[in-house]
Amino acid sequence: EREVLGEYLECSCGGFMSCASCHVILDEESFAKLSPPTEAECDMLDLAFEPTETSRLGCQVKMSKDLDGMNVTIPAGVNNLWS
Repeated sequence: EREVLGEYLECSCGGFMSCASCHVILDEESFAKLSPPTEAECDMLDLAFEPTETSRLGCQVKMSKDLDGMNVTIPAGVNNLWS
């Protein structure tokens, strides 16, 4: 996932869930297909720019064929290398 997101997001911590630079907002259908975020992920999302009910850390989204067609929104105020 880092390779895909890296083109658009900084992914500062390298997927270790110690930042929120890969914060993304998923469409409701795709969000519902994922396992719930862990408490640690929720703690990081609390620090993210304007999290929503369908926010996730991109590094924690495990890609699968079930997610084909998933819509991902990068928050406008995300603080990362490319901003």
